[in-house]
Order: sequence, then structure tokens, then C-alpha cells
Amino acid sequence: MASRQTIVAYARFSELEGGATAYTINSEIIIERENMRRISPAAGAALLAVLFLLPQAARAQDPGQQEILVNYSLYYENFKNKNYADALPNLKWMLENAPAYRDDKNFERAVTVYEQMALAEADAGVQRALFDTALVMFDTAVPTVQEAGGEIDEFEWTLDKGKFIFEHLEHLPDLEGEVATNYRRAWDMDPDKLDSYYLEYILAHLIQNEGDKEGTVAFLDEIEEVRGEEEAITEMVSKWRGVIFTNPEERYAYVQSELEKDPENSELLDELCELAGDLEYRDDMYEYCNRLMEISPTAKLYRTLGTMMLSDGDTDGAIENFTKALEMASDDDVKRDIYYNMALAEQEMGRLSRARTSFRKALEIDASFGRALLGIGDLYVTAISNCGSFEREDRAVYWLATDYFARAKSADPNVASSADARIRQYREYYPDAEAMFFMKWTAGDRYSVNKGCYSWINENTTVKSP
Repeated sequence: MASRQTIVAYARFSELEGGATAYTINSEIIIERENMRRISPAAGAALLAVLFLLPQAARAQDPGQQEILVNYSLYYENFKNKNYADALPNLKWMLENAPAYRDDKNFERAVTVYEQMALAEADAGVQRALFDTALVMFDTAVPTVQEAGGEIDEFEWTLDKGKFIFEHLEHLPDLEGEVATNYRRAWDMDPDKLDSYYLEYILAHLIQNEGDKEGTVAFLDEIEEVRGEEEAITEMVSKWRGVIFTNPEERYAYVQSELEKDPENSELLDELCELAGDLEYRDDMYEYCNRLMEISPTAKLYRTLGTMMLSDGDTDGAIENFTKALEMASDDDVKRDIYYNMALAEQEMGRLSRARTSFRKALEIDASFGRALLGIGDLYVTAISNCGSFEREDRAVYWLATDYFARAKSADPNVASSADARIRQYREYYPDAEAMFFMKWTAGDRYSVNKGCYSWINENTTVKSP
């Protein structure tokens, strides 16, 4: 392990562009990569020359095969035995004199040597210098091996550089942005070879670190264009399109722009129909829903249109769409909600008996559906207003209405507060003591609501105290 005791010399090459720092460890130069990104390619080449040539007067001229084999054998034996510091002198000789021997293997091992020496180093400054020197290997391997006539895959080296930084972010926190940068460069070199994991990393960086929604959308378009035939890629693109815009207005504008590219896309029309409803863009909502209806009618779509028409006061149109929705619906929860909304439309039209029938059908599907029980109680209150005389028999109907409010509270905790409020309100209208005496009503007795204006109700309740 290199420590302060093993640092033979330290020099700052102030004359080099960027003010790079170099350590000499066991007579081997280690470059500190601080400010390296500001160094021009020409200056970088000069710095690399200093790095490699400083320990010797001049580069060996045309080293013989025997010399190459000796240096290779010496460094590889130490490397294999994990004696990384001892391997470094001969390994560096190979990089200086025979960089393309066995193609890029020597540069690969150089990365490992500097990485492992860094991980074993206690001094933070020396450790960072070692990591930075490993990164210099990534930067110089491709041009050096190519110039020497060896084979090297620039895509793999670019990708591996990003992976190396990511793996050591604890020690290289200032280089976090370079991870996505290198993955993106690898994509530009050969998009077919890049795994979806790295694509997702790039997308996450664009959104979370840069907040670049426009750039993210453009990159998604590029991915889809190049590899859209792959099912996994299609699913990934769809997922990311769904999370880019969380604000409803932004999402709405984005989906509109996507629909312009594909006007018959039923999924986009469906989303716009729903978003327009949520944002209360009534005209747009009807336009998109009706366009979707021509392409792909569904129970959900008919229910959405019916609900919107009901809120707009078009009860006939609402009932027509609810009826069509029921014909297509197969899910019980969907049917229950359709019956409930149909009941509201019937009530709006004054057809109280039909409304109660729809509420009851919703309750046949879900006996604990509190809103339907409240709805029937509200129907009976409406009936009292419609009958109009507000005599003793009219007031007695409140007994039955509050029975339903009490049932709703018991069946469905979600409506308990609404039920309590109704019970408190309408209990004030119960027949008073004088009416109880005159009609000879006794609390707890059975009472039938089935006469005159209330004959359609035909239900029993119990007499309740004022």
C-alpha cells in the first residue's frame, strides 16, 4: 500500500495547462486528475508524455520482442498475484513501448492496478490521485491502442468508464454527472448494444439532476425510433412517458402534442378524454371522448360521458350513455357506480321511483354501498317537498328517511359524517308531541308509508319520539 513514507517525490507541474498535480509512488508517476477536464487534447497528450517519460530519459527505440516478453511476464506475474505496486513499473513500460501488445489487455490491467492501489490507500489525496490516474487510462487507451495498430472497442471503454465512476462514486462524488455522460456517449456510438438499464440511468439523470423534460422527451423519441421494435424497450419508453409530466396541465399539453403525431391513437385519446374532464375543459372533453367512441367504445367511456352530461344538466344524454355503459360493463364495481349515477339522473328528472330502482340495483351488487343508501333517504326527503302539504303524515316520512341515513352510517364508515348531518337536520321535522297525541302514535310502533302521494314508496318504518 502506498503511504506518505513510500512517496519518493512530489512535484507540481505548474507549467502544464490546468495546473495538474503528479505524485511519484515507488518511482512511478501518479497524476491527480483535478482540472483535467479543462485540459485541451494537445495539452493532455503533452501531459501524458510527461507522465510516461519522466522516469526515463527517452522512450526506447523499437524494443525487441524479447524485451517485450520479459516486461510483460514480469508485470503479469505480479499482477496475477495481486502485487499491484510491484507490477506497475513493468506494466508502465508496456504501455509506453508496446501499448497494443495483446490489444487492450495492458490498459485493462492498468485500470485494475490503479483502482486496487487506490482502494488500499489510506491517504485521501493519494487515493484520489490513484483513482484519477485510472480514469486517465480510460481516456488514453483507445487513441493509444488504435495508433499502435491494436484492436480496441471504443464503445466498451466508454461504457466501462461510466460504470467505473458509478462504482466508485463514494470516492468520486464530483464526477457523478460523467456517469450519464459516458452512457450517453456509448449510446451515440452503438445504440443497439446499450442495455436498457443504462438508458434508464440516462433518463433518470435528465429528469432528476437536470430537470430537462424537453431533453428527456427528445431522448425517448430517439430510443423509440432506433429500438422501438423491442418489447422491453417499448414498455420502458411508455413507463417514462407516463412519469415525465406530473402536473395535469403539462401532461395534457404533452399528450396533445403526441396525438398530433398519431391522431388515431386510442390510448392517447382515452387519456385526453379523462384529463380534459379532470381539468373541466368541457368542449375538449366531448371532442376527445367522441373521437375515441368512434374508434373504441367502452363501458368506461360511456360512463365518463354520462357523468359529464349529468353535471352539465343533460340528463337525457346522461341516461342514454349510462344505459349503453351497462350493456357493455362486466365489472361489478363499474356496474354499481353506473347504477348510482343513473339514479342521480333519474332523480334530477323527477322520476323518483325509477331513481330508487337504480339505487336498489347498486345495493344488490354492494349492500354496503353507503352512497346509495343516502340516495334513497334523499329521495324520500325530496318526496316530502314534492307532496307539499307538510301535514302530520308528511312529517312521518322523515322517520323512514332517517332510517336509511342510519343504515348508511352503519354500513359504510366513509359516509358516516354525511349520514349524521342528515339525521340531525331532519330529526327536527319529526311530528311533534301534539301530532303524536292526535294521531295516537306511540314510539316504537310500526308505521307504513304507502298512502296518497307516497303510495309508490310502500315501505314500513317505526314511530319515533319528537
